[in-house]
Amino acid sequence: MQFSIISAETKDICGYKPQAEITIENPTGEKTTFTVGIANNPQSHAKGLMYCKKLQKSTGLFFIFNEDKLHYFWMKNTPLTLAIIYIDRNFNVVSAGKGVPMSTKMVPSLKPARYVLEVNWEEGKSIRPGDKVVFKMK
Repeated sequence: MQFSIISAETKDICGYKPQAEITIENPTGEKTTFTVGIANNPQSHAKGLMYCKKLQKSTGLFFIFNEDKLHYFWMKNTPLTLAIIYIDRNFNVVSAGKGVPMSTKMVPSLKPARYVLEVNWEEGKSIRPGDKVVFKMK
């Protein structure tokens, strides 16, 4: 009999293939790493993590946009509580907010952002503006 262990790195992330690793470092040197799927087109931007019932530990979705601008995310049809982390083109966190499940209330970026990271609230609630982000494709 053979058994295989499937890690969060090889599992599907709510319909997205794990494609990259994001490490966020705060000013004291503490690091948090996430394996992420990538949303890089209008269809995946619109879908996001809608209908995702469970996000595995240390996973998330990384949105890539073509330009720096203010972004507004909502949680319509998303039953999870998420940290929505806005990141500029230099890979610095510029703002972060709490996404309330199933809400159409906007969670805005407070400064222009090129990227957005969505992760479980409990894992992302301590991420703050000024934290540094390292993006690495798998």
